[in-house]
Amino acid sequence: MKKEKLQFSVIGYGRFGKLWAEILSEHGNVFAFDKNKTRQTKKIHFVDLEEALKKDVIFLCIPISQMETFLKKNKSKFSKYSTVIDTASVKELPLKWMDRNIPNIPHIGLHPLFGPDSYGKNQINLIIISAAKKYPLLIKKWQKILEDWHFFTRIVSASAHDRSIVFSQGVTHFVGNIIKKMAITKIETPTLGYNMLRSVEKFCENDTHQLFRDILLYNQHSGKMFKSFLKATHDVSSFVRKENVDYNTPFSIGVMGAKGSFSHEAANQWLNKKHIKKGKIKYLVTAKKVFEALDFGKIQMGVLPIQNAVGGIINETILGLAKYECKIKEYFPFVVNQCLIKHKNFRGKKPKEIHSHPQALKQCKGYLKKYFPNVPLIEENDTALSARYLAKNKFGKDVFVIAPETSAKLDGLKLVDKNIQDLRYNITDFVIVSKD
Repeated sequence: MKKEKLQFSVIGYGRFGKLWAEILSEHGNVFAFDKNKTRQTKKIHFVDLEEALKKDVIFLCIPISQMETFLKKNKSKFSKYSTVIDTASVKELPLKWMDRNIPNIPHIGLHPLFGPDSYGKNQINLIIISAAKKYPLLIKKWQKILEDWHFFTRIVSASAHDRSIVFSQGVTHFVGNIIKKMAITKIETPTLGYNMLRSVEKFCENDTHQLFRDILLYNQHSGKMFKSFLKATHDVSSFVRKENVDYNTPFSIGVMGAKGSFSHEAANQWLNKKHIKKGKIKYLVTAKKVFEALDFGKIQMGVLPIQNAVGGIINETILGLAKYECKIKEYFPFVVNQCLIKHKNFRGKKPKEIHSHPQALKQCKGYLKKYFPNVPLIEENDTALSARYLAKNKFGKDVFVIAPETSAKLDGLKLVDKNIQDLRYNITDFVIVSKD
């Protein structure tokens, strides 16, 4: 008796979905759903979503940014006899979303390490398999199926996958997109290194901005990669910058913040990168005080934030640059991770108020609206100073502040939550200013 073919469905008929549907058509009957595609082909049958979610194996080939909403909206439409498999480039969150929304339907995560531009029948096409906690036996079953289909496989936990892929795939996409952005024209001296760079650019040329954003925004380990990438580019570019200050003699640096502030951390980072040991940091809290100290010769350099990816332009710095006579010597990026902090003796469930610098409140606007919608937000001059005041009971013990984790450690406070900013890559650009 002839064995009946499996029925596969592919949800999302984009560039990868189309490729995957073609591959599946060699092993079973393929049905596809895509809100923008309805035309039948010889191998692929387009159906409505309700029918697609009743097939034997359902492959989710939709953008990661849409997956959680899709699962929430359609969780009751999945057949209990189906197996659901996501094919995203990130594994921890998709598996977590499936665990939460379709816990009683077998599910697993795959990451095919190839795409429309790199797949070939006679090549080494590797697929990573990551198991859901509730369905560990599925990995062996699908490893055998995929190897029968002539794929190479590797079983990797979701967290190990995401920690690794953020450097292998993430850095590649960063470099490729940077080369694309530079728009290098054809040159007469094509070195081997140049050709290698162009091959990285070509690797990324058909990927959308959404894919690039999604593989980073939804990978919980991407912050570390992003920070190290920015640090490395800044360090390398600093090799060729002309220095006109003698850093071998003692000098003072004024920062727009109290001890433990992000400006303090940024100044320390800058000093360490420059290998400067004789710079003494003065905590001047406001931009106005930094510019005044610079004007009167009380400090030789100032470190000030100038713009943030979420909060936008820092008006205090811009107004000071317009008013005072000074020069911007250098720009550098700094990753800001905001923390919600409480008094060590706080025993309640909800704070009376939340205090912080206006920029910090802007950067955490979505988080605060979601978790503390009715709690008054009070603007302060500085994040670290807010933490200091909380520790000294100037606000009372029933108040929370938003400040750096360093402030909590310095002032004996407790963390409520970490990395609460709305944007994972919460970059603040800092400037180094001087009189000369």
